[in-house]
Amino acid sequence: MISFPEERFRRELCTGCGTCAALCPSGAAAMDAGSPVFNGGTCIGCGHCGVFCPENAFGLEAAAEKADMASPEGFRALATTRRSVRKYRDKIPSDEQMNELLSILGQTPTGRNSQGVTVRVLRGADASEGLMAPLRRLLDILARTGVTFLLGKLTGTGDYLERVRKGEDPVFRGAPVIMFFFVPRGNITGRADGIIAATTVMYRASSMGMGTLWNGVAEKLYPLFRSWHSPSTRGMRLTAVLCAGYASIEPLQKAPEREYRVISEKGTDPGRGSSC
Repeated sequence: MISFPEERFRRELCTGCGTCAALCPSGAAAMDAGSPVFNGGTCIGCGHCGVFCPENAFGLEAAAEKADMASPEGFRALATTRRSVRKYRDKIPSDEQMNELLSILGQTPTGRNSQGVTVRVLRGADASEGLMAPLRRLLDILARTGVTFLLGKLTGTGDYLERVRKGEDPVFRGAPVIMFFFVPRGNITGRADGIIAATTVMYRASSMGMGTLWNGVAEKLYPLFRSWHSPSTRGMRLTAVLCAGYASIEPLQKAPEREYRVISEKGTDPGRGSSC
């Protein structure tokens, strides 16, 4: 069962700092008269509002101490505290840091043991601005035709879409590094190769003191905006978009555990197969 914030929120502990609204990925948390309000219709139950709350107004367990990530205990501590970064410091990773981060790609496994992964990197204080401009132009057009209003009514995201149109960046979150992971088209294991590569870079970034954001929204929007494309990746397939940088706020609490299933079955003895 997904745990939604309003089920845990204790208003008497809230100071109205707005951290929960600033870091909510779906626009489900917003500030109203200095107090957070929650839209259960758009909440995805990720727990970010509670994880980063400086007063722990959502009653979550304190985050584990960081430890040696090479140890089993250290890796589990990393897994319980690693959360998507949606608020970055004004610090841009250097060329040396980016080279160190991406050099791990030479060790990522691929289906055909050929490193066919290509990463396009946008870096800088305004890395996301050029990408957000066409999205805002599209929302302006839709607003003039009334489509945005109708879409907002149907999905409950009207206020959120208007905030984007007026200048907020809920897609890239002003990340100083945006990485697009591509693989050759026609490679039967290509999508898996790209996701494995992005995952490896994500954990390498954590070991270097950086945070990341898996940007599924940007991946879905990519086909709609030709200005996002580059001649250098023509003919390739986008598999993942990863934002990175130095977090301006660290996780303070653990998020509620996600549900999962394990189905364990005995293998079939190949010598006992049935004949037909």
